[in-house]
Amino acid sequence: MQVRYIANACFRITLSTGETLLTDPWFDGPCQQTWWNFPPVPDALKAEIWASRPDLIYISHLHHDHLHPQTLAPFDKATPVIVGKLNTPNLRNAVKACGFTNITEIPFETRTPIGRGACEAVIFKDFHGNTRGDETQVDYDLDTSLYLYDADGTRLFNAVDNTILPADAARIAAEYGAPDIAMLPYASASLYPMGMGDYDDAAKTAAMTALRERTRGNFRENVKALGAKRVIPAGGEYVLGGQAAGLSRFLPQPLASELVAEVGADVLAKLYPGDLLDSATLKVTEDARATHRGFTDDERAAYALTLADRTASFAETVLPSDLAFDWPRALKKCAANYAARRARMGLELAADIYLDLRKPDGSRSVLFKFATDHDEAAVAAETGEGDRARLVYEMDERLAFNLITALLSWNAMEASALITLRRSPDEYMHDVHRSIVHFTLLS
Repeated sequence: MQVRYIANACFRITLSTGETLLTDPWFDGPCQQTWWNFPPVPDALKAEIWASRPDLIYISHLHHDHLHPQTLAPFDKATPVIVGKLNTPNLRNAVKACGFTNITEIPFETRTPIGRGACEAVIFKDFHGNTRGDETQVDYDLDTSLYLYDADGTRLFNAVDNTILPADAARIAAEYGAPDIAMLPYASASLYPMGMGDYDDAAKTAAMTALRERTRGNFRENVKALGAKRVIPAGGEYVLGGQAAGLSRFLPQPLASELVAEVGADVLAKLYPGDLLDSATLKVTEDARATHRGFTDDERAAYALTLADRTASFAETVLPSDLAFDWPRALKKCAANYAARRARMGLELAADIYLDLRKPDGSRSVLFKFATDHDEAAVAAETGEGDRARLVYEMDERLAFNLITALLSWNAMEASALITLRRSPDEYMHDVHRSIVHFTLLS
Protein backbone atom coordinates (compact mmCIF):
# COMPACT_ATOMS: atom_id res chain seq x y z
CA MET A 1 0.00 0.00 0.00
CA GLN A 2 1.17 3.50 -0.81
CA VAL A 3 -0.29 6.62 0.77
CA ARG A 4 0.22 9.91 -1.01
CA TYR A 5 -0.69 13.13 0.73
CA ILE A 6 -2.35 15.85 -1.31
CA ALA A 7 -3.78 18.38 1.19
CA ASN A 8 -5.72 18.59 4.45
CA ALA A 9 -7.58 15.23 4.63
CA CYS A 10 -7.05 14.34 0.98
CA PHE A 11 -4.92 11.25 0.30
CA ARG A 12 -4.45 9.08 -2.76
CA ILE A 13 -4.17 5.51 -1.47
CA THR A 14 -2.85 2.88 -3.87
CA LEU A 15 -3.82 -0.64 -2.77
CA SER A 16 -1.82 -3.79 -3.47
CA THR A 17 -4.33 -4.63 -6.21
CA GLY A 18 -3.37 -1.45 -8.06
CA GLU A 19 -6.73 0.18 -7.29
CA THR A 20 -6.68 3.76 -6.03
CA LEU A 21 -8.85 5.41 -3.41
CA LEU A 22 -9.02 9.19 -3.07
CA THR A 23 -10.20 10.57 0.28
CA ASP A 24 -11.98 13.87 0.98
CA PRO A 25 -10.76 15.89 -2.00
CA TRP A 26 -10.13 19.56 -1.24
CA PHE A 27 -7.04 20.91 -2.91
CA ASP A 28 -8.22 23.74 -5.17
CA GLY A 29 -9.51 27.14 -4.15
CA PRO A 30 -10.94 28.31 -0.85
CA CYS A 31 -13.49 26.60 1.33
CA GLN A 32 -15.71 27.99 4.06
CA GLN A 33 -15.08 31.49 2.67
CA THR A 34 -11.65 32.00 4.28
CA TRP A 35 -9.81 28.65 4.39
CA TRP A 36 -6.93 28.03 2.00
CA ASN A 37 -4.74 24.94 1.76
CA PHE A 38 -1.45 25.19 3.59
CA PRO A 39 1.09 24.23 2.52
CA PRO A 40 -0.28 25.21 -0.91
CA VAL A 41 -0.77 22.48 -3.48
CA PRO A 42 1.32 22.93 -6.66
CA ASP A 43 -0.76 23.30 -9.83
CA ALA A 44 1.07 20.39 -11.42
CA LEU A 45 0.08 18.11 -8.55
CA LYS A 46 -3.55 19.23 -8.83
CA ALA A 47 -3.56 18.40 -12.53
CA GLU A 48 -1.94 15.04 -11.83
CA ILE A 49 -4.59 14.04 -9.30
CA TRP A 50 -7.47 15.19 -11.48
CA ALA A 51 -6.05 13.17 -14.38
CA SER A 52 -5.41 10.07 -12.28
CA ARG A 53 -8.99 8.76 -12.47
CA PRO A 54 -9.27 7.16 -9.00
CA ASP A 55 -11.12 3.86 -8.77
CA LEU A 56 -12.95 5.00 -5.63
CA ILE A 57 -13.60 8.20 -3.71
CA TYR A 58 -14.34 8.23 0.01
CA ILE A 59 -16.19 11.23 1.47
CA SER A 60 -16.17 11.26 5.25
CA HIS A 61 -18.69 14.02 5.96
CA LEU A 62 -20.45 17.14 4.78
CA HIS A 63 -18.00 19.83 5.76
CA HIS A 64 -16.69 21.87 2.87
CA ASP A 65 -13.03 20.95 3.43
CA HIS A 66 -14.00 17.29 2.85
CA LEU A 67 -16.81 17.63 0.31
CA HIS A 68 -15.60 20.45 -1.92
CA PRO A 69 -17.58 20.93 -5.13
CA GLN A 70 -14.86 22.96 -6.89
CA THR A 71 -12.26 20.25 -6.34
CA LEU A 72 -14.67 17.45 -7.21
CA ALA A 73 -15.91 19.07 -10.43
CA PRO A 74 -13.23 17.69 -12.83
CA PHE A 75 -13.60 14.06 -11.72
CA ASP A 76 -15.59 11.52 -13.73
CA LYS A 77 -19.03 11.53 -12.16
CA ALA A 78 -19.32 7.78 -12.70
CA THR A 79 -16.49 7.22 -10.20
CA PRO A 80 -17.80 5.05 -7.34
CA VAL A 81 -18.13 7.04 -4.11
CA ILE A 82 -18.30 5.35 -0.71
CA VAL A 83 -19.83 6.97 2.37
CA GLY A 84 -21.09 5.77 5.71
CA LYS A 85 -24.73 4.73 6.05
CA LEU A 86 -25.80 7.77 8.05
CA ASN A 87 -29.11 8.33 9.80
CA THR A 88 -30.03 11.10 7.35
CA PRO A 89 -29.65 11.35 3.56
CA ASN A 90 -27.76 14.64 3.86
CA LEU A 91 -24.32 13.39 2.82
CA ARG A 92 -25.60 11.15 0.04
CA ASN A 93 -27.72 13.99 -1.33
CA ALA A 94 -24.78 16.41 -1.22
CA VAL A 95 -22.55 13.98 -3.13
CA LYS A 96 -25.36 13.43 -5.62
CA ALA A 97 -25.74 17.19 -6.03
CA CYS A 98 -22.09 17.27 -7.16
CA GLY A 99 -23.12 15.02 -10.05
CA PHE A 100 -21.91 11.63 -8.82
CA THR A 101 -24.18 8.74 -9.76
CA ASN A 102 -22.56 5.67 -8.18
CA ILE A 103 -22.80 6.13 -4.41
CA THR A 104 -22.49 3.25 -1.95
CA GLU A 105 -23.49 3.62 1.70
CA ILE A 106 -21.56 1.23 3.94
CA PRO A 107 -23.17 0.17 7.26
CA PHE A 108 -21.13 1.19 10.27
CA GLU A 109 -18.53 -1.21 11.65
CA THR A 110 -19.21 -3.85 9.01
CA ARG A 111 -16.31 -5.26 6.97
CA THR A 112 -17.40 -4.60 3.41
CA PRO A 113 -15.64 -5.49 0.14
CA ILE A 114 -14.83 -2.44 -1.97
CA GLY A 115 -13.63 -1.97 -5.53
CA ARG A 116 -13.00 -5.28 -7.22
CA GLY A 117 -13.66 -7.06 -3.95
CA ALA A 118 -10.19 -8.08 -2.79
CA CYS A 119 -9.96 -5.24 -0.25
CA GLU A 120 -12.36 -4.40 2.56
CA ALA A 121 -13.44 -1.26 4.35
CA VAL A 122 -14.93 -0.55 7.76
CA ILE A 123 -16.55 2.82 8.38
CA PHE A 124 -17.03 4.18 11.90
CA LYS A 125 -19.70 6.69 12.85
CA ASP A 126 -19.25 9.65 15.21
CA PHE A 127 -17.41 8.31 18.23
CA HIS A 128 -19.10 10.82 20.51
CA GLY A 129 -21.97 12.33 18.54
CA ASN A 130 -22.75 15.96 17.80
CA THR A 131 -25.39 17.08 20.24
CA ARG A 132 -28.63 15.91 21.67
CA GLY A 133 -32.23 15.57 20.72
CA ASP A 134 -33.21 16.33 17.15
CA GLU A 135 -32.27 13.88 14.42
CA THR A 136 -32.65 16.23 11.50
CA GLN A 137 -29.88 18.82 11.52
CA VAL A 138 -28.38 18.68 14.99
CA ASP A 139 -28.16 15.17 16.45
CA TYR A 140 -27.36 13.53 13.14
CA ASP A 141 -24.46 11.32 12.16
CA LEU A 142 -21.78 13.65 10.85
CA ASP A 143 -18.16 12.58 11.05
CA THR A 144 -17.03 9.16 9.92
CA SER A 145 -13.70 7.33 9.96
CA LEU A 146 -12.31 4.69 7.60
CA TYR A 147 -10.39 1.44 8.24
CA LEU A 148 -8.96 -0.39 5.21
CA TYR A 149 -7.88 -4.02 4.91
CA ASP A 150 -5.67 -4.38 1.86
CA ALA A 151 -5.52 -7.70 0.02
CA ASP A 152 -1.89 -8.20 1.10
CA GLY A 153 -2.78 -7.83 4.80
CA THR A 154 -1.79 -4.18 5.20
CA ARG A 155 -4.11 -2.17 7.42
CA LEU A 156 -4.81 1.55 7.42
CA PHE A 157 -6.96 3.69 9.71
CA ASN A 158 -8.05 7.21 8.76
CA ALA A 159 -9.79 8.98 11.65
CA VAL A 160 -10.45 12.14 9.59
CA ASP A 161 -12.20 14.78 11.79
CA ASN A 162 -13.92 12.26 14.03
CA THR A 163 -13.42 13.17 17.69
CA ILE A 164 -11.34 10.16 18.66
CA LEU A 165 -10.21 9.65 22.25
CA PRO A 166 -7.62 7.16 23.52
CA ALA A 167 -10.34 4.74 24.62
CA ASP A 168 -11.74 4.73 21.08
CA ALA A 169 -8.28 4.16 19.61
CA ALA A 170 -7.67 1.28 22.01
CA ARG A 171 -10.98 -0.36 21.06
CA ILE A 172 -10.19 -0.08 17.36
CA ALA A 173 -6.78 -1.68 17.89
CA ALA A 174 -8.30 -4.48 19.98
CA GLU A 175 -11.26 -5.25 17.72
CA TYR A 176 -9.87 -4.49 14.26
CA GLY A 177 -6.12 -4.74 14.73
CA ALA A 178 -3.38 -2.15 15.16
CA PRO A 179 -3.00 -0.53 11.73
CA ASP A 180 0.27 -0.27 9.85
CA ILE A 181 -0.51 3.33 8.91
CA ALA A 182 -2.87 5.76 10.59
CA MET A 183 -3.99 9.30 9.84
CA LEU A 184 -4.98 11.04 13.06
CA PRO A 185 -6.37 14.52 13.73
CA TYR A 186 -4.10 16.85 15.64
CA ALA A 187 -5.75 20.26 15.48
CA SER A 188 -9.08 21.90 16.19
CA ALA A 189 -11.09 23.91 13.68
CA SER A 190 -13.25 26.60 15.23
CA LEU A 191 -13.31 30.34 15.84
CA TYR A 192 -11.36 29.82 19.06
CA PRO A 193 -9.27 31.76 19.81
CA MET A 194 -9.04 33.72 16.53
CA GLY A 195 -12.58 35.12 16.60
CA MET A 196 -12.85 35.91 20.32
CA GLY A 197 -13.85 39.57 20.50
CA ASP A 198 -13.02 40.04 24.19
CA TYR A 199 -9.46 38.68 23.84
CA ASP A 200 -6.52 40.91 23.12
CA ASP A 201 -3.49 39.50 21.30
CA ALA A 202 -1.90 38.28 24.53
CA ALA A 203 -5.08 36.42 25.56
CA LYS A 204 -5.40 34.87 22.11
CA THR A 205 -1.79 33.73 22.23
CA ALA A 206 -2.29 32.21 25.68
CA ALA A 207 -5.46 30.42 24.57
CA MET A 208 -3.72 29.16 21.42
CA THR A 209 -0.83 27.82 23.46
CA ALA A 210 -3.10 26.03 25.93
CA LEU A 211 -5.21 24.55 23.13
CA ARG A 212 -2.11 23.31 21.32
CA GLU A 213 -0.88 21.64 24.46
CA ARG A 214 -4.19 19.85 24.93
CA THR A 215 -4.47 18.68 21.32
CA ARG A 216 -0.85 17.53 21.29
CA GLY A 217 -1.50 15.48 24.40
CA ASN A 218 -4.59 13.87 22.91
CA PHE A 219 -2.67 13.11 19.72
CA ARG A 220 0.12 11.46 21.73
CA GLU A 221 -2.27 9.30 23.75
CA ASN A 222 -4.21 8.27 20.63
CA VAL A 223 -0.96 7.23 18.95
CA LYS A 224 -0.04 5.10 21.96
CA ALA A 225 -3.48 3.48 22.20
CA LEU A 226 -3.80 2.73 18.49
CA GLY A 227 -0.34 1.22 18.08
CA ALA A 228 0.16 2.13 14.41
CA LYS A 229 3.65 1.78 12.96
CA ARG A 230 3.57 5.20 11.26
CA VAL A 231 1.15 8.02 12.00
CA ILE A 232 0.34 10.88 9.64
CA PRO A 233 -1.07 14.05 11.26
CA ALA A 234 -3.93 15.16 9.03
CA GLY A 235 -6.91 17.48 8.83
CA GLY A 236 -7.22 21.09 9.85
CA GLU A 237 -4.29 22.02 7.62
CA TYR A 238 -5.16 25.47 6.35
CA VAL A 239 -4.60 29.17 6.81
CA LEU A 240 -7.14 31.97 6.89
CA GLY A 241 -7.29 34.32 3.93
CA GLY A 242 -9.20 37.47 3.03
CA GLN A 243 -10.22 39.74 5.88
CA ALA A 244 -9.32 37.00 8.39
CA ALA A 245 -5.74 36.54 7.12
CA GLY A 246 -4.16 38.41 10.00
CA LEU A 247 -5.76 36.02 12.49
CA SER A 248 -3.74 33.08 11.13
CA ARG A 249 -1.01 33.89 13.64
CA PHE A 250 -3.36 32.52 16.31
CA LEU A 251 -4.17 29.22 14.59
CA PRO A 252 -3.89 26.43 17.19
CA GLN A 253 -2.47 23.80 14.83
CA PRO A 254 0.70 22.28 16.37
CA LEU A 255 3.84 22.32 14.27
CA ALA A 256 5.56 19.15 13.05
CA SER A 257 8.40 19.75 15.52
CA GLU A 258 5.91 19.75 18.39
CA LEU A 259 4.35 16.47 17.28
CA VAL A 260 7.73 14.80 16.82
CA ALA A 261 8.53 15.73 20.40
CA GLU A 262 5.37 13.91 21.50
CA VAL A 263 5.63 10.63 19.56
CA GLY A 264 9.11 10.43 18.03
CA ALA A 265 10.43 10.76 14.47
CA ASP A 266 10.29 7.00 13.92
CA VAL A 267 6.49 7.05 14.33
CA LEU A 268 5.46 10.47 13.03
CA ALA A 269 5.25 10.79 9.25
CA LYS A 270 4.68 14.47 8.54
CA LEU A 271 3.79 14.65 4.84
CA TYR A 272 3.73 17.62 2.50
CA PRO A 273 1.80 17.86 -0.80
CA GLY A 274 2.86 15.03 -3.09
CA ASP A 275 4.85 13.07 -0.47
CA LEU A 276 4.40 9.29 -0.47
CA LEU A 277 4.54 6.83 2.45
CA ASP A 278 5.13 3.16 1.56
CA SER A 279 3.66 0.55 3.92
CA ALA A 280 6.34 -2.04 3.11
CA THR A 281 9.33 0.11 4.00
CA LEU A 282 7.52 2.66 6.17
CA LYS A 283 9.69 5.25 4.43
CA VAL A 284 8.63 8.60 3.01
CA THR A 285 9.49 9.69 -0.52
CA GLU A 286 9.40 13.47 -0.69
CA ASP A 287 7.92 15.39 -3.60
CA ALA A 288 10.44 18.01 -4.67
CA ARG A 289 7.64 20.39 -5.67
CA ALA A 290 6.35 20.78 -2.10
CA THR A 291 7.11 24.03 -0.32
CA HIS A 292 7.24 25.23 3.28
CA ARG A 293 8.81 22.06 4.68
CA GLY A 294 9.33 22.38 8.41
CA PHE A 295 7.47 25.69 8.45
CA THR A 296 7.32 27.84 11.56
CA ASP A 297 4.38 29.79 12.95
CA ASP A 298 5.80 32.99 11.48
CA GLU A 299 6.17 31.41 8.03
CA ARG A 300 2.60 30.11 8.11
CA ALA A 301 1.27 33.50 9.21
CA ALA A 302 3.31 35.25 6.51
CA TYR A 303 1.86 33.01 3.81
CA ALA A 304 -1.65 33.78 5.06
CA LEU A 305 -1.02 37.49 4.60
CA THR A 306 -0.34 36.87 0.89
CA LEU A 307 -4.02 35.84 0.71
CA ALA A 308 -5.37 38.96 2.38
CA ASP A 309 -6.72 40.28 -0.92
CA ARG A 310 -8.86 37.18 -1.55
CA THR A 311 -12.34 38.53 -0.91
CA ALA A 312 -14.85 36.06 0.52
CA SER A 313 -17.78 35.38 -1.78
CA PHE A 314 -20.41 36.50 0.73
CA ALA A 315 -19.21 40.05 0.05
CA GLU A 316 -20.70 39.75 -3.44
CA THR A 317 -24.15 39.93 -1.82
CA VAL A 318 -25.77 43.26 -2.63
CA LEU A 319 -28.93 44.43 -0.89
CA PRO A 320 -30.72 47.00 -3.11
CA SER A 321 -29.96 50.55 -2.03
CA ASP A 322 -33.49 51.73 -2.83
CA LEU A 323 -35.20 48.89 -0.95
CA ALA A 324 -35.03 48.44 2.80
CA PHE A 325 -34.61 44.84 3.89
CA ASP A 326 -36.80 44.29 6.96
CA TRP A 327 -34.18 42.83 9.29
CA PRO A 328 -36.37 42.82 12.44
CA ARG A 329 -39.14 40.90 10.69
CA ALA A 330 -36.75 38.41 9.11
CA LEU A 331 -34.87 37.82 12.35
CA LYS A 332 -38.09 37.36 14.33
CA LYS A 333 -39.10 34.65 11.86
CA CYS A 334 -35.71 32.98 12.30
CA ALA A 335 -36.09 33.20 16.07
CA ALA A 336 -39.52 31.57 15.90
CA ASN A 337 -38.12 28.75 13.77
CA TYR A 338 -35.25 28.32 16.21
CA ALA A 339 -37.62 28.25 19.21
CA ALA A 340 -39.77 25.57 17.59
CA ARG A 341 -36.75 23.42 16.83
CA ARG A 342 -35.29 24.06 20.28
CA ALA A 343 -38.54 22.82 21.84
CA ARG A 344 -38.37 19.64 19.77
CA MET A 345 -34.82 19.07 20.98
CA GLY A 346 -35.74 19.68 24.60
CA LEU A 347 -32.98 22.29 24.72
CA GLU A 348 -33.48 24.87 27.44
CA LEU A 349 -30.47 26.85 28.62
CA ALA A 350 -30.69 30.12 30.50
CA ALA A 351 -28.84 32.24 27.96
CA ASP A 352 -29.39 35.17 25.64
CA ILE A 353 -27.99 35.41 22.14
CA TYR A 354 -27.38 38.74 20.45
CA LEU A 355 -26.81 39.21 16.74
CA ASP A 356 -24.85 42.40 16.15
CA LEU A 357 -25.10 42.95 12.39
CA ARG A 358 -22.78 45.46 10.77
CA LYS A 359 -22.95 47.34 7.50
CA PRO A 360 -19.95 47.11 5.13
CA ASP A 361 -18.62 50.37 6.60
CA GLY A 362 -18.63 48.86 10.10
CA SER A 363 -21.57 50.80 11.49
CA ARG A 364 -24.35 48.88 13.18
CA SER A 365 -27.27 47.72 11.06
CA VAL A 366 -29.29 46.05 13.82
CA LEU A 367 -28.82 44.44 17.23
CA PHE A 368 -31.23 41.55 17.75
CA LYS A 369 -31.81 39.45 20.85
CA PHE A 370 -33.31 35.99 21.33
CA ALA A 371 -32.98 33.34 24.00
CA THR A 372 -32.41 29.64 24.47
CA ASP A 373 -35.03 29.19 27.20
CA HIS A 374 -38.02 31.28 26.06
CA ASP A 375 -39.62 32.52 22.85
CA GLU A 376 -39.27 36.29 23.22
CA ALA A 377 -37.19 37.92 20.50
CA ALA A 378 -36.80 41.56 19.49
CA VAL A 379 -34.47 44.33 18.44
CA ALA A 380 -32.30 45.42 21.38
CA ALA A 381 -30.71 48.74 22.26
CA GLU A 382 -27.63 47.18 23.87
CA THR A 383 -26.30 43.85 25.06
CA GLY A 384 -27.35 42.69 28.50
CA GLU A 385 -25.53 42.88 31.78
CA GLY A 386 -25.67 40.82 34.94
CA ASP A 387 -25.37 37.12 35.71
CA ARG A 388 -27.39 35.72 32.83
CA ALA A 389 -25.23 33.92 30.26
CA ARG A 390 -24.99 35.59 26.88
CA LEU A 391 -23.34 35.21 23.50
CA VAL A 392 -22.84 38.12 21.13
CA TYR A 393 -22.24 37.28 17.46
CA GLU A 394 -20.91 40.25 15.52
CA MET A 395 -20.81 39.94 11.73
CA ASP A 396 -21.27 41.67 8.40
CA GLU A 397 -24.96 41.94 7.52
CA ARG A 398 -24.21 40.41 4.11
CA LEU A 399 -22.83 37.32 5.86
CA ALA A 400 -25.92 37.25 8.08
CA PHE A 401 -28.15 37.34 5.00
CA ASN A 402 -26.37 34.28 3.61
CA LEU A 403 -26.74 32.52 6.97
CA ILE A 404 -30.45 33.09 7.50
CA THR A 405 -31.17 32.02 3.92
CA ALA A 406 -29.03 28.88 4.51
CA LEU A 407 -26.67 29.66 1.65
CA LEU A 408 -23.94 29.35 4.25
CA SER A 409 -23.73 27.26 7.40
CA TRP A 410 -23.56 28.84 10.85
CA ASN A 411 -21.08 26.27 12.14
CA ALA A 412 -18.81 26.59 9.10
CA MET A 413 -18.83 30.39 9.34
CA GLU A 414 -17.80 30.24 12.98
CA ALA A 415 -14.77 28.22 11.88
CA SER A 416 -14.08 30.75 9.13
CA ALA A 417 -13.35 33.42 11.77
CA LEU A 418 -15.68 35.82 9.93
CA ILE A 419 -17.83 36.00 13.07
CA THR A 420 -16.55 37.75 16.17
CA LEU A 421 -17.81 36.17 19.39
CA ARG A 422 -18.15 37.73 22.82
CA ARG A 423 -19.42 35.61 25.68
CA SER A 424 -20.16 35.78 29.36
CA PRO A 425 -19.15 33.67 31.13
CA ASP A 426 -16.12 32.81 29.01
CA GLU A 427 -17.20 29.19 28.53
CA TYR A 428 -18.05 27.10 25.49
CA MET A 429 -21.78 26.30 25.24
CA HIS A 430 -21.79 23.24 23.02
CA ASP A 431 -25.51 22.85 22.41
CA VAL A 432 -25.99 26.54 21.66
CA HIS A 433 -23.27 26.57 19.01
CA ARG A 434 -24.58 23.38 17.42
CA SER A 435 -28.26 24.32 17.55
CA ILE A 436 -27.84 27.78 16.03
CA VAL A 437 -27.87 26.08 12.62
CA HIS A 438 -31.65 26.29 13.03
CA PHE A 439 -31.67 30.09 13.19
CA THR A 440 -32.72 30.44 9.57
CA LEU A 441 -35.77 31.40 7.54
CA LEU A 442 -35.88 27.84 6.17
CA SER A 443 -35.80 25.75 9.36
